[in-house]
Amino acid sequence: MTNSIQAQATHTKATTLPASPKTQAGSHKPDIAQKSATAANAVVALASTAKPVLLQLQINQLVLSEKNVRKENASKADDEQLYASILAHGILQNLIVEPMNAQGLYPVLGGGRRLRQLIKAVKNNKLKAKTLVPVKLLTAEEVANYATELSMTENFTRAKMHPVDEFHAFADMVNKGASIADVAARFGVTAKFVQQRMKLSMVAPVVLDAYKAGNVSLDVVMVFTIASVEKQVEVWELVGARRYNEHEFRNMLKETAVDAEHYLAQFVGQDEYEKAGGVITTDLFSDEVYLDDKALLESLATAKLELEGAKLVMQGWKWADFKLVSEYDDIAGFGRLTLKEGEYDAAEMAFAGCLLVLERYSSTPVSIYKGLVHKDDKKALAQLQASAQSGNNEGEVKKIEEKDTSGYSAALNDDLRAQRLIITKHALMSAPTVALDTLHFSVCASVFADSRYGSRPLHISVNDTTCHPKTGSLTDNKAVQLIEGVRASLNLAWVGLPTVAERFTAFCALDVKEKEKQVAYATASMFEASIDNNHAAAEAVISTLDVKWSNYWRPTAETFFKRVSVPCLIDMAKPVMGEQWALQAAALKKKDLAMQVDSLVNGERKGLDDAQKAYFNALMPAGF
Repeated sequence: MTNSIQAQATHTKATTLPASPKTQAGSHKPDIAQKSATAANAVVALASTAKPVLLQLQINQLVLSEKNVRKENASKADDEQLYASILAHGILQNLIVEPMNAQGLYPVLGGGRRLRQLIKAVKNNKLKAKTLVPVKLLTAEEVANYATELSMTENFTRAKMHPVDEFHAFADMVNKGASIADVAARFGVTAKFVQQRMKLSMVAPVVLDAYKAGNVSLDVVMVFTIASVEKQVEVWELVGARRYNEHEFRNMLKETAVDAEHYLAQFVGQDEYEKAGGVITTDLFSDEVYLDDKALLESLATAKLELEGAKLVMQGWKWADFKLVSEYDDIAGFGRLTLKEGEYDAAEMAFAGCLLVLERYSSTPVSIYKGLVHKDDKKALAQLQASAQSGNNEGEVKKIEEKDTSGYSAALNDDLRAQRLIITKHALMSAPTVALDTLHFSVCASVFADSRYGSRPLHISVNDTTCHPKTGSLTDNKAVQLIEGVRASLNLAWVGLPTVAERFTAFCALDVKEKEKQVAYATASMFEASIDNNHAAAEAVISTLDVKWSNYWRPTAETFFKRVSVPCLIDMAKPVMGEQWALQAAALKKKDLAMQVDSLVNGERKGLDDAQKAYFNALMPAGF
């Protein structure tokens, strides 16, 4: 096909009237170049007239005018679109030029962007330098009196097409047979840009009408593209006159779907989901992928967990159950078997089972809790254990743990326990009197009293009990550096002496305060971890320490807020944020709500009063 602007070049006779239909359509005669000189001569003659005229000039006869008011360049994307349009459709609006200057060129007062793209087309061998373009030639008087005004009008008075009209225009071109790639090339945009406009054109008319009326934003319209028109209308009618944001609309439009990052989707896998007939929807504007059938996902996840459970039963467990959603009380109410030399007793396994739980915020997709004892099996298990004890207290089965009332998963409790322990150790080594009492009590309890788990606060084997969280790290906890500072302050010269006798003598020679500091440090290093009162002896010691937990460590979205339930997040902030906030929060996605609570605890907290700030300054997970 002959290029449109090349077609314009075939009209070589300058005229004071608009181009004729024949000119607009273009001519395909081969003698265009020979007629260029004739056209140029005609232009020179017209340039001397007193009135403005419409004519055609060669690209190489044009130059940018210094009087053009547009000084800043347009964006690269806008220029690329204009370049593609010129190549596809030619110059649709004439340029405005001043009379010929001393160099024999015509300064372009209006249409500088178009001239730049014409020059670019010549450099890229898409057009010839002698190609003719339509211009309006001003008189010298008009330039002298109205140059700024005319240039301003050229750039200022254009009314941009409404986006909805743009959506339908792109869709109409493709629906009439043009390929998406061809439309994209002709307008200097990407294929995805065209696909997005087509998708927007198919949004329910009632939503597009609201957008044209200014009642909803473009962001909201884009969200509506993720659902069928029927679902769009259903949600729109349900909302009525109430105002919702894009996040709330998204949740309503995809209430039965999950995104590809959802733990169920990750556990099952998109391939397995599609093999089972599951439908996948892609959001062209956010690159989110939705698996539309949550019920199918749950069915596939259940099948996988049942298979794993069957393997556990074959290993000798009485039962194996599963949960698709991790909750804070997954193993509350169960008794627990104790490992013996790293293994479970085969006879006891006949009274216990396993619980497989899908984890929402963990690197491990499935948590398997083994050795769980149902209430109905506790009595029979106790009888078995009593008959096996033979009076040996060391073989006594670990006491059934009390119900976890924190509201968090086992994995999260483990991480919180690690953070709380490192803080407690610093507090204990900073209180030598308490540390000494703790040490002396632990030793005496081991010799004269009960030696079972939980009956003494220290690990008497003198091992460092520090544990590390699976999510986050202890380096975020100020207690780590403080403990390093305490150690650096100790006089440990005796440790480097060659013999035990010399080390013992040197240690005894330390003054009382130095020995207290070192004993306190060593005692704290052995302190047992505890969270939510699950270790009575450790909690008894902690209760005597004045620990300001929030001064050491703050929970964040990654280490805490994304790992608890929506009701738990709302309950944390509701006391100072109020009922209205709680209602709005309930409509958010969990990850969005977690980030919001994180900003309240750790962000700038603009708009909060002093009481709210004080509340969030001290907010810590339950159990601290």
